[in-house]
Amino acid sequence: MPIGLLLECDEQVAAWYSQVYQAPQIKVDRAVGLVKGSELVGAVIFHYGNGSNIEVSYYGPQTMSPGIVRYIAFCAVNYFDVSRLTVLVSKRNKALTRSLLKLGFKLEGAQRCYYGKADTIRNTAIRLVMFRDRLDQIAGKKNVTTTASGV
Repeated sequence: MPIGLLLECDEQVAAWYSQVYQAPQIKVDRAVGLVKGSELVGAVIFHYGNGSNIEVSYYGPQTMSPGIVRYIAFCAVNYFDVSRLTVLVSKRNKALTRSLLKLGFKLEGAQRCYYGKADTIRNTAIRLVMFRDRLDQIAGKKNVTTTASGV
């Protein structure tokens, strides 16, 4: 059964993710639910937007699809009009990191003690970023480039 999107239910989706993943409530700029049948099975949380950057958190094992990736890029470009999309991934999650790099994310660095107080690999996050030109490509937005002609 394909995964559907639950839109315009930010509070409901954010509460679901907080309860299921036992995560603290964060300021959510936009939340998109991932639905299988009538059951909420995942969430895409856009947060910490500052005008040029928005962070995205993805919850929902085995729910990622090319269509969902396109929708994430679409939101970044059309709702937030950002120049970059940032994602943080556990350093231990090598498979997800490889997948994000294949999509066009660039490694920006590590954030130690991100998931806990001890300075361990378990508590280290990898920061990846995708820039506007790649977001436009994935979202299906046509890049209009102009060249100056010699006068």
